[in-house]
Amino acid sequence: MQQQLQAAFDKIKGLPLTKTTRNELVQYFHFGKTSYTTSQGLILDVGAYTLAVNCPWQLRESNGEVIKHSDVFMRKREPGMPSLKFDWKVPGANLRDQRLQGLVISSQALAIETVEFKNEFGLELVFVNGDRLLISPDLAKPQQEYWQLFSNTGDNFSIGAGAAGLL
Repeated sequence: MQQQLQAAFDKIKGLPLTKTTRNELVQYFHFGKTSYTTSQGLILDVGAYTLAVNCPWQLRESNGEVIKHSDVFMRKREPGMPSLKFDWKVPGANLRDQRLQGLVISSQALAIETVEFKNEFGLELVFVNGDRLLISPDLAKPQQEYWQLFSNTGDNFSIGAGAAGLL
């Protein structure tokens, strides 16, 4: 299992974090760049590889700041009086979206240096600048899929982990 995981995550070593996206609680970290054409003909810029995370995670920046998966439930910081309406599901409306967007914009050289595998399908991705993305599945809350790394380049590469083990 360790060798299979190592081979899979070697694909993103050296690739920069180019964008982050989200669908409700699932956070997508995009590494490298490629484009994808939808069935409607829309061309989307995506990562060559995407790590989808559907479990507790945190990104510890080398400056001591921490971005947590639970930040999605906090309204974003904005000048003046905050809007009376807050819906965490709206992209960009919460603190997590705001902070991740700022991180990607300010760190053009945020590339993966190493990946460490933890117990219970946990991961620690270490970036060249010292930032760390820690993914910690909560086994008390079984999920069909805790995380999945997949390719957007058309080679059908995908590996993931869930309550049933490696997927």
